[in-house]
Amino acid sequence: MQVTVTSTDGDQVAQITAEPTQQLSSVGPQLQQQFGIPTSAQVLMLNGSPLRLDQTFEQAGVKEDDLLVIVRNPSAAPTAARPAIPTSAGFTARPGMKLHEIPANPTPEILLDIMDKNPQLLAELQQVNPKLATALQTKSVSDVRMALMQMHMEAASRKFEEQQEIEALERNPFDAEAQAKIAERIRLSNVQKNMEIAIEEMPEAFGHVTMLYIPCEVNGTQVKAFVDSGAQSTIMSSSCAERCGIMRLVDKRFAGQAVGVGTAKIIGRVHMAPLKIGNEFYNCSFTILDQQGVDFLFGLDMLKRHQVCYNKCFGYRALLTDLCVYPSSWFQCCIDLSKNVLRLHEGDSFHEVSFLPEHEIPSSENRADSAQPPATLGGVPVPASTPGSTPTSAAAAPQPAPAASGGQNDQEKIAQLVGLGFPEQRAIQALQTCNGNVEMAAGLLFESM
Repeated sequence: MQVTVTSTDGDQVAQITAEPTQQLSSVGPQLQQQFGIPTSAQVLMLNGSPLRLDQTFEQAGVKEDDLLVIVRNPSAAPTAARPAIPTSAGFTARPGMKLHEIPANPTPEILLDIMDKNPQLLAELQQVNPKLATALQTKSVSDVRMALMQMHMEAASRKFEEQQEIEALERNPFDAEAQAKIAERIRLSNVQKNMEIAIEEMPEAFGHVTMLYIPCEVNGTQVKAFVDSGAQSTIMSSSCAERCGIMRLVDKRFAGQAVGVGTAKIIGRVHMAPLKIGNEFYNCSFTILDQQGVDFLFGLDMLKRHQVCYNKCFGYRALLTDLCVYPSSWFQCCIDLSKNVLRLHEGDSFHEVSFLPEHEIPSSENRADSAQPPATLGGVPVPASTPGSTPTSAAAAPQPAPAASGGQNDQEKIAQLVGLGFPEQRAIQALQTCNGNVEMAAGLLFESM
């Protein structure tokens, strides 16, 4: 029968041929040559559970086309034949690191050291892999080792499935469905290469951009306005209009439907209300929406009345506007990104209002982050959180696993792991990581010792 053996990181894969009555230890020399792990230090795992090498393949439950994971026994004495790990040997964590700079196959100790010196990476990791981020927050080497082991096993499983799919396509390459799959694989490969080039040449394209907000007052009420030169109209939510006391001025004859990225109901329009920006007062009109996503959006109708001119020398857009200010009817508005200010000119004079820093922007009005490349740790893709999942906050303690609140079957699984000498909380976490598979959970717990 044919059996596939892979390393924990999925970088090395070997196909071996064996008889069901053959002992597992008989393939040790072949695996040593392929993976560089001495036979005395080899541990074979099936579905996360370690196998006894003195058993036959049949006794161990290994079947045709099964996937085995080979790991090094940490308790085995080191030998001269043991290969060095060039990726993490001699590595020293430093402040200011990025996720892609983490070395291949990092040890839990190295990973914890990196996060201690680069706490900003933990926030990034929280968005793409809450489980690993939670393990790092505990600062427990065993918890981090368990999370990394699960990542490596998932990566190896994905690589094995991809290899099987490639072999299936090669068996019948001229089939119409196979041709479509091959074309899609080529397309995805080109997309991946394009992304890698973009990360290398223009990494700023994957960064987070803080939107432009300014402090202002509407009818004497303090409001944080989102400056959006791409919005056609100045918009205010109905709840914000209520707080500012201008809902009584809404002209419902201007009701309708606002269409943009999405749609929203227009309640009406406030034709004029006092707006204070900095120390100056202006008259401003508002379109009132029955949508509570943004309190106040300072749009193009108030920024641009007559014409737009581009100041290439200073690198910002200057907007000539007619906002019916007190007493003048003309002023020039400049979005100066180099100084991070909104500059308002009136004749020969002007005043500037600084855009709000990110921590002062209302959380309910934060825009979605810019696109980010898939995170990796040492070449292993970090599984992204599902759309329905809510990342755990950095300050929150790890939540109990669903297995703890399950039925009698879940309690029995927990009892089995506790009977092996593991703490109950770690047993619950392992069951959650392995989707209730008690054998895989036991393997992860033993591996993390």
